[in-house]
Amino acid sequence: MINLTILHINDLHGRIVQLSRIATLVRKIRQEVDAAGGNCIFVDAGDSEDTTLLESSLTKGSAMEAILRATGCDYVALGNAIPIRYGQQAVANLAKSFGRPLLCANMKDADGILVEGLEPFSRKTLRSLHLGLIGLTAPMESYMIFKLRMEQPEAVLPGLIEKVKGQGGNTIVLLSHLGSKADESVAEKVEGIDVIIGAHDHRELDPPLYVKNTIIAQAGDFGRFLGRLDLKIDPDTGKVLRHEGRLIPITEDIPLDLQTQQAFEAEQKRAHALMDREIGSLSDPIELFDNRECSAGNLLADALLERAKKAELALVLTGHWETGLEAGALTQGALFTAIRSAANPGTTGLTGDQILEFLRAALKPENAARQPRELRGRPVGAPHVAGARVCYRDDLERIEVEINGKPLEKGRRYIVASTDVELSDYTNYLDIPVGEIEFEVPTIMPEVLEDHIKKHSPVRAPEVGRIVLKQ
Repeated sequence: MINLTILHINDLHGRIVQLSRIATLVRKIRQEVDAAGGNCIFVDAGDSEDTTLLESSLTKGSAMEAILRATGCDYVALGNAIPIRYGQQAVANLAKSFGRPLLCANMKDADGILVEGLEPFSRKTLRSLHLGLIGLTAPMESYMIFKLRMEQPEAVLPGLIEKVKGQGGNTIVLLSHLGSKADESVAEKVEGIDVIIGAHDHRELDPPLYVKNTIIAQAGDFGRFLGRLDLKIDPDTGKVLRHEGRLIPITEDIPLDLQTQQAFEAEQKRAHALMDREIGSLSDPIELFDNRECSAGNLLADALLERAKKAELALVLTGHWETGLEAGALTQGALFTAIRSAANPGTTGLTGDQILEFLRAALKPENAARQPRELRGRPVGAPHVAGARVCYRDDLERIEVEINGKPLEKGRRYIVASTDVELSDYTNYLDIPVGEIEFEVPTIMPEVLEDHIKKHSPVRAPEVGRIVLKQ
């Protein structure tokens, strides 16, 4: 029999300290396994990146792949954190920083070609063990923004498994960023998968699940655990004869790993080089308030309206912002610290009635105070407009709107600049099909604001008074 130990993490979301402790543990376990004559691989099932970590935000995630590489991670599956924010254009840099393509077989461009920076599978030989590792990511509807073609797991896996086995991969490991329920469905429907290392729904599987002939493991989230799966494998067939899996808590008494810390410091230097670049100046402070109109919201609305040449007005929420901005010279670092939103700007046609529907929902204090998971702890925030004036009463029964000085016409269709936050299902203010929105990708909101500030520097704080509560 051949002994194989799979060490695995998933959904780290920028927790560098935890990753550094995990790396210390991984190196220790590798040494123990090697000394006992076994084999060991360390894999990440996706979403190590997160906008909450500035280095990740400034590099569109590639900093995390460089740090993972330093931990000795062997393979990384593509999660959703980067492509759903920045589009497929950012994936190639993830692969470049990691030093090899990420595993994902079901994300293809509009022409049906696998996105650059990805490979559908990889083969690894460990002594007499021949592993085939396949990657899949969740086929989310939001990818329609980027005109991506997402293939369903059950459609793509049988052919891939046959191909991998045809090239000598006897033991099939699926790195899955599909979610545990989808993993269970795959194990039920698709033959030939020995192990699924899961992710996406942040589930702790301790011990692993066993569905039909497939072991399903997942290690929770945020680096709180290192998953360990010990397998005894038949060298002739590649089949798993016995398995034992558990989650190892990552505690504060585990020392930080030197190589991981050095890689993090290198990525900090790279990020700081970007942060120190001056992009313009502000004549006034830009103030942020989540529960009422403010100069931060109006500045973002102005930037959106200017960028969308055909738009007649802009609608935006303050949930894009983290903080306001101080007056004086403005660096890219200060801007990207204040606004880390990875939302994409877009234009769509809205009737006057739909504009009123949006405002009526967005002006409710309880809606503005909501903190959806997608905004990473930030409230949705108050609505802001450009190209329009809004007057309303507390009961929101009557809302008066002027667009470019003319009263809103309920039946008329207006071209509106906004983003995929305001038009998303988690704000749930409007139900606009993705196909009816023309998004500018891979542009994100900090870049929209950066271009606006460069053009108009020195920038004055936009006056408030566009949205008025009538007594």
